[in-house]
Amino acid sequence: MPFAPPLIFVADDDAATLELIQIALEREGFAVRAFGSVEGVLAALARETPVLALLDVRMPGQSGLDGLRAIKDSPNGAALPVLMLTGDGRLDRIVQAMQLGAAGYGMKPFEPRQLAAKVRETLAGM
Repeated sequence: MPFAPPLIFVADDDAATLELIQIALEREGFAVRAFGSVEGVLAALARETPVLALLDVRMPGQSGLDGLRAIKDSPNGAALPVLMLTGDGRLDRIVQAMQLGAAGYGMKPFEPRQLAAKVRETLAGM
């Protein structure tokens, strides 16, 4: 049976950031499904089971915090580690994400290798 790389879902409304994250994680051996919205992640969760989700906090439509809440309330997402990305550094949003069950967070802008290391560290702790 061929080896399947661990699957990660990533949601960010900024196409350049989404591409940077995807490239960084694929270089580290992950398979990445990139979405421009939280709604895309939630729909894909019905079909696939990632090892981790990475959500931008601020997005049009459902926010990353809305997505985190929905993932944690879903039967197939309750145990899924979710990392949040934020560019505004608002402590209240970070605290809220952690209270909702986020496994951690990263700040934008980020260094791609550091983000990949954060993903690996989160998965190792699960």
